[in-house]
Amino acid sequence: MKRLVVLVLPLAAAAEPAWFLGGFGGVSTLSADGAFAIRGNTSAQAQYKPENGPTVVAFAGSHLHDYLAVQLTYGWNRNTATLSAVEAGTAPVAYEQGRRNQQHTVMGEGLLYFRNRRSWARPYLTAGVGVHHLRSTATGRSIQIGQPVLPPGEFSRTGPAFRVAVGIDLFLRGGFAWRYSFSETIQGNPISQQLSPQGARNLANFQNLFGFAWHF
Repeated sequence: MKRLVVLVLPLAAAAEPAWFLGGFGGVSTLSADGAFAIRGNTSAQAQYKPENGPTVVAFAGSHLHDYLAVQLTYGWNRNTATLSAVEAGTAPVAYEQGRRNQQHTVMGEGLLYFRNRRSWARPYLTAGVGVHHLRSTATGRSIQIGQPVLPPGEFSRTGPAFRVAVGIDLFLRGGFAWRYSFSETIQGNPISQQLSPQGARNLANFQNLFGFAWHF
């Protein structure tokens, strides 16, 4: 009987799912930024105000251990924003410009689960690094006073990004799980670089995500 138990346990462990893949949909929220400066006898203020937008994320990964996994993710989000600036001097100038921002990210992440693979509810914490590409396009909606220097009609930036997230897998049947995640991605801020005076904050992308994962 002891020999039978020793044989059965490795087989049961080997049968546990080793891979997973899935997708999310949700809401993306970008951080805002602004700056104020005094230049001789004039003062200038600039800012941008983003709006919430849609986001989708696809992921695939592998379990390394009961409590550790790695995954590769691809994400896309779209957010509109309003850029505005005013300069007070001998000839006051101001503008307000609408823009559409689209972003793509590819991330490699590690997952730390707080319950083993035999649990039906598995909360987790993730962290990872990758690359992002943001492209911003003027929508044609603008208001001008005087002759301000406007941001270019289109600009883009590709650079590194860092992401942390918390979430949970709730297992259903057939290896399927309902997954929720709240993440924050930190990256360089090409929008702030177009302000005059320039903003100094990095761009934070907060995402509320709901989706499914298949473990096999």
